[in-house]
Amino acid sequence: MKNSVIAALVTVVALGGLGFYMLLTTPQQSPQTTTVTTQMQTATISQTTQTARRISLTLYLNDYGYNASKGGPRITVYVGDVVSIRLIGNGSGPIVHDFTLDEGSPSPYSVKSERLRKGQEQVIEFVANREGVYTYYCSVKGFAGPSHRERGQEGTIEILPRT
Repeated sequence: MKNSVIAALVTVVALGGLGFYMLLTTPQQSPQTTTVTTQMQTATISQTTQTARRISLTLYLNDYGYNASKGGPRITVYVGDVVSIRLIGNGSGPIVHDFTLDEGSPSPYSVKSERLRKGQEQVIEFVANREGVYTYYCSVKGFAGPSHRERGQEGTIEILPRT
């Protein structure tokens, strides 16, 4: 009986030591930050886990475009990403602009910023939980004439499946 108690004690100590060794030698995941620069936009990507990322980018809301272009840049993210967009009003005069991603895109999202004048800022966030290619746009309509979207103030966001 004394031998069986000693054998059990040795087994427990050995298993505990093995577990401690595995804890010390298993690589720990640490957040990684990558900055991606594309034409007229910079996106900061923080990888916090294997499956979810935080995508941060800035869009300037110009007269009938985003980021000093007619239209807007193509944004590409993956399902599960948290998309954080810093919007900066950059239109001329009293013109206001917004960022809209909704059923009019058409998309399954309901994301809409405030209407921003030059110098005003807002950060909007959403989780990219449905894959597809959608159009974001400015929803401001003119009093007499075409809307900002009809004048070309729209861009594309593509949400890819995570592999």
